[in-house]
Amino acid sequence: MNKVEQLCVRLRHSPWLATQGWLWDGLRPRYNEVIGLLGRNGLERVINGTDEMRLSPPFRGITETYEAEVWKHLMAHVQRGDRAADVGAFIGLYSIALAKRIGTPGHVTAFEPDLENFAALQTHCRLNGVADRISLIHGAVADEDGAVAFKPGRSSESRLSVAGENGQAAVHCTRLDTVFAKSRLDLLKIDVEGWEEPVLRGGMALLQDPRRKPRAIYIEVHPFAWPMVGTSSDSLLDLLTRCDYEVADLEGRPVTHIQDYGEIVASRTS
Repeated sequence: MNKVEQLCVRLRHSPWLATQGWLWDGLRPRYNEVIGLLGRNGLERVINGTDEMRLSPPFRGITETYEAEVWKHLMAHVQRGDRAADVGAFIGLYSIALAKRIGTPGHVTAFEPDLENFAALQTHCRLNGVADRISLIHGAVADEDGAVAFKPGRSSESRLSVAGENGQAAVHCTRLDTVFAKSRLDLLKIDVEGWEEPVLRGGMALLQDPRRKPRAIYIEVHPFAWPMVGTSSDSLLDLLTRCDYEVADLEGRPVTHIQDYGEIVASRTS
């Protein structure tokens, strides 16, 4: 965070000024202009103390502490030259960090169906100079190719939709087996608000090919959303087991049942 931002944040949260809403309402337009000017080439951030990147001014509210436990675990397993996929890339924080760590020998494929998020993803790849090692796909990932119903949400909460929901839009959808039909994938990250199992079902050929399958799959699980998708803890874990993966939490403890929101890591055993 640059010095001007740091000063403004300290002033905004000082004991006296923090309560002066009328003052900040008046100053906010001018502050936004200043930050927009300073952030023409991106606002500097160091995510979780390890990964430098630049964010566009509209996303200045994203803190430098971001999913710290998941971030630390995933980044510790990145190798130079890896090929990675970020399914549900949001505005690109993970994609950019992965691209910088794997270097030019590697490659990241980032999928994001939400139009506003995808535009921010494009901007952040440009600001961070990694466009040469990231392929951006505006679309969803599931177990079919074609158009699917999609429900835009708040920031990272956009998701595929089910029949009858309000606010639906149609988006392009593809399978992992379509995109990676002939190539390997070393790391797979999935954050799709409940549609985790359809993503995996669309990649069964990849996940069952010992020459190409990811060595690790990071999955943010949303069991509260599974009933509308037809997923259960047993069906998701059985799928991973059939593909010769063992599943653990971020602390390495085996996962035999999933009932809470969180992160699981599937590591290949063959």
